[in-house]
Amino acid sequence: MVEAIPSWKYFVFGGESADFNEGAARHFGNYVNSTCFLDMDPANMKWTTIASDPEIQPLIPAEREYSSMTYDHKDSRLIIFGGWNNGWFNDLYALNVKKIVGPSYAITSIDPCLGQLSGNVPITITGVGFKEATISVFFTQGSQPVDQPTKQTLVVSGNFENTTTITCMSPSFETFGPKPAVVQIALTGSDLTTTW
Repeated sequence: MVEAIPSWKYFVFGGESADFNEGAARHFGNYVNSTCFLDMDPANMKWTTIASDPEIQPLIPAEREYSSMTYDHKDSRLIIFGGWNNGWFNDLYALNVKKIVGPSYAITSIDPCLGQLSGNVPITITGVGFKEATISVFFTQGSQPVDQPTKQTLVVSGNFENTTTITCMSPSFETFGPKPAVVQIALTGSDLTTTW
């Protein structure tokens, strides 16, 4: 279980997979090497499979069960050790889950949510986990968040008010025209928020 904002994530690696019909004799299943997580948000509780295609991720561990797994908070990665598949493994793997877990801060709302094309509108960003640091506020044209700034991203400096509030002035969007934008933040060169 990993603390993430806005909701915790429950990760599972490997195990056995089989169909068990009620009343039929039980049998062993097939070992698997997929990684899944459950988003613990009660309104959106669902399983998502990640890192399970060897053609895309060639360094996936072999199929197994009984692996040990822990979470490295500093580097946002799962550490997987050993396991069983007709013999004990003695290997170590790491899986970066930064895009799933996100940084230790998040945006929950922005006010106002509509501004003038020429910018210079005072904005209040509300969230959690804000710290006094160098704050960058990213305005990216479109409706999808980004992992890194793009040509469609404008960046302004944010001001720390408290652990739940950041303020800034909106940038001019005259280059792009009147279009929607996704707003994300990053503290002192850390990752952009996964909430926007």
